[in-house]
Amino acid sequence: MRNDYDELETYNHDNNDYNEYNGQTTMTYDDLNRLISSKVRGSMIWMVIGLLITGGIGFMVYNGVNNGNSIAYMIIEKYWIFLILEVVAVLAFSALVYTANSSVLKLIFLIYSALSGLTFSVIGLRYAPDMIGSAFLGTLSIFVVLAVYGYFTRENLTRFVPLLTAGIIAMILVSVVNMFLGNSAIDLFVSVLGVVVFTIYIAVDVNRIRNNIIACAVHEDSDILNKIEIVGALELYLDFVNLFLSILRILGRGRD
Repeated sequence: MRNDYDELETYNHDNNDYNEYNGQTTMTYDDLNRLISSKVRGSMIWMVIGLLITGGIGFMVYNGVNNGNSIAYMIIEKYWIFLILEVVAVLAFSALVYTANSSVLKLIFLIYSALSGLTFSVIGLRYAPDMIGSAFLGTLSIFVVLAVYGYFTRENLTRFVPLLTAGIIAMILVSVVNMFLGNSAIDLFVSVLGVVVFTIYIAVDVNRIRNNIIACAVHEDSDILNKIEIVGALELYLDFVNLFLSILRILGRGRD
């Protein structure tokens, strides 16, 4: 069965100026590799920018609360408003993927990252700084390993998406049920499942960015490629944040 990596065969391995395939001119093999590397790196950079915005704003609110800032207290008390706005931002991003240009999507991503910082500020009030640091380092280590694997593997990892989606749905449903039960064992199960699901998702999403670049490179449409880059950044951002939260919940439970 033909997969996305078979698309590599449409490119000129001899690195001539162009190569004919099914009546279309294509870029060279080295050009394609440079493009893939550039766009995957771009997704990573945008993800890091989003995380820095989230972490920076979250720290400012946390620090404001410790210093008795009234605005910071208001943000903590009304964090659910910003949580709703986060959902709206993600829905807007998804709705505009095919119609808006990449600049609009980048702006929405930055807004979403800022809103996440406002809502995540409560984490600093619930967990000790060393616990947050440990969860972050653990998440970063897992992310690097799985991102490297997702980039270099020649397998098409997107076949795991239906299974991972089922895992997320199961997490949501079990979490809703446990809101009424308050069972700590179920909460641990959800957290562990979250670690497994979002760890695998990191490799899958990096792999998917690479595959999408390969599939679209022949058109050489810069805005489409830029959209793939920023969509990938949001996916990786969500993978990182959700993995971090799952690990943090496990560590927090261990110290209760």
